Order: sequence, then C-alpha cells, then structure tokens
Amino acid sequence: MNRTTVVWMMVGLLGAAGLGASLPVRADEACGEKGQKSCPLQGWMEDNVQAPLDDGNLKKVAEALEKAATFAPDKKWDEGDSGWSATAKKGAAAAKAGDLKAVKASCKTCHKAFRKDYKAKHRMRAVPK
Repeated sequence: MNRTTVVWMMVGLLGAAGLGASLPVRADEACGEKGQKSCPLQGWMEDNVQAPLDDGNLKKVAEALEKAATFAPDKKWDEGDSGWSATAKKGAAAAKAGDLKAVKASCKTCHKAFRKDYKAKHRMRAVPK
C-alpha cells in the first residue's frame, strides 16, 4: 500500500469519526471570506436569522434561534448560562418579546464566544436538519 492510499484512508476514517472538520480545507472548498461562498452555518444564519432580522420579522428570528440552539458542535459549548444553546434561546426569547436590542446582544455574545473556534474547527460542518 503506498503512502497516498494510507493518507486517503486516514482522511476517510477521520471524517467517519467526525474528526475531519479539523483537517485543512481544500482551496476549492474555501468559504466564508470575502469573494467566497458562505460556509454552511454562515449561509444558514444569513438566510434564517439575518434576512428576517433585516426585514423586522422577529417571529422568524425567534424560530431560527430556537433551531440554532440545537447546533452546538461540541457538548462542552452548551454548558452553563452562557453556552451556545442558552445564548440562542435568550435571543429567541428576546425576539418573541420584540426586544431588538437584546436579540442583537445575544448574537454578539454568541459570536464573541464561539466564532473563532467554530471557524477554526467546524467551518465546513453541515447544518443539522
């Protein structure tokens, strides 16, 4: 078995184990930066949170944030009052209450806490259905 075959086998095994997200992204899969396609979660958030937010449709924002609360890629990210799920649910509650300022604060809190690590480790992760 040659070295290339072994490398591709390991890539397949890592992907099957859910560890492939930490592998480098190929240039043709690059996403999220200016001039590139949106990454999966980025595109989902643009379509399901940002667009309704821009339209003032807080009902849809609340529904989307309730769903986003289930998207944490790591169980540890869901721990505590400032975890992924809790933060998204606070944003959803604020949207239901019509509190745009609190919705935006929730978004900012989540992005500040998780964006860097998400982009580094889970950028290509599919959005759960």
